[in-house]
Amino acid sequence: MALASLSFMTRTGGYTTTLANKLDKIDCSQVLDAVLLADKATLGHIKIGTPGTTIEHNWIEDELNKPYIWAKFGTTLRLTLATSLTSTAEAQKIMRTYSILQLEGSEKLLQITSTAGGSEITYVDYGNSSMVKASGATVKKFYVVAQPYRDIDDASDDISKSRTKKFNFMQIFERAIAITETRANMDMEAVINELQLQIERRTMEVKRELNISVLRGRAYYSSAFVGRVERSTFSGIEHFILDPDLDATNEANNAIDADAALTQTLINTLAYTIFGNGGLGEGSDPIIIVGPKQYRIISAMEKELRRVEAGERKVGYYKDAFLTDLGVEMPVVLDRWCSDDKLIIVDRSKIALVPLQGDAWHMTKMAKTGRSDKWQLSGQYTLEMRYADKCHGMLYDLS
Repeated sequence: MALASLSFMTRTGGYTTTLANKLDKIDCSQVLDAVLLADKATLGHIKIGTPGTTIEHNWIEDELNKPYIWAKFGTTLRLTLATSLTSTAEAQKIMRTYSILQLEGSEKLLQITSTAGGSEITYVDYGNSSMVKASGATVKKFYVVAQPYRDIDDASDDISKSRTKKFNFMQIFERAIAITETRANMDMEAVINELQLQIERRTMEVKRELNISVLRGRAYYSSAFVGRVERSTFSGIEHFILDPDLDATNEANNAIDADAALTQTLINTLAYTIFGNGGLGEGSDPIIIVGPKQYRIISAMEKELRRVEAGERKVGYYKDAFLTDLGVEMPVVLDRWCSDDKLIIVDRSKIALVPLQGDAWHMTKMAKTGRSDKWQLSGQYTLEMRYADKCHGMLYDLS
């Protein structure tokens, strides 16, 4: 493809035939931007973020307290917190004495009489004295539906959540172009400017490398992701979903090991899981990313329901959007670099490709060697993926 943005190469201040107008370094970021905007795969759906200022790029994530607790029925009129899902501190932030809880999936209500016992919460039946105590071994979700408060009560304790700092590393992308005087002075068919042609070709390669890194990249680190090292790489979408805080431990809140063929039910289950963890809310902009293998399966879904007329000449089945049973429609993006065994849901409003300030895609003239001129194309980028464990998700091990 021809890139209109390459016209900057002939403007004053670029590499022109006038020696006095030549510069040692020129910005080629618009060349890369042109490629990204033309791309229909993953990179074409990720915005360019505000330039970063450090090689370990940081951002802050803040969230609300949950309106529910996870607990199980213990001894008579007691709840035992499932501390692996709701810590004692979290429960005490959102409940107070006389708070009313509702068991999910039930009309049963109970009123808290004391939270002083730490993981043990005492209650009384509220509004339904026939409430039957459930199995103590079953962990259930209890919603806080009311927190009564009196005018004479002192102000409640502050329940602000601590903000968390997430990070990713900057990664250098680089290509070199060397052109001999003989090559530069030869007339070549369909090639007007050899340097411009090679800039276009090398930029295309970097776009491909960026796309693969955005999908599959793994952060290269020194010791447990502490500090940036030489030749560092950034974590891509797949690994961010599995390990959102880059601590080398798989949290995988929204990652489902399918170990089966892709079905509509699996996609809807993933969407429901993301929704349950706080994603797919107002302002979300989700897409589904798959490779060709899983795309074919999506296109074939419900093909037996299609009816055709006798004279119809078109054959085959193709779908470019998936409507979840939550009512959220997601465009389906075919990316040849996406792993065959994965389906990824990405919220485009919470992901960005971030260049290091002053180090976006650019070209530098290197020292001349003999009769050969050499240029270096390079830029430094990272992936900013906010709320990777809540607003994005992945099915993996799809057969």
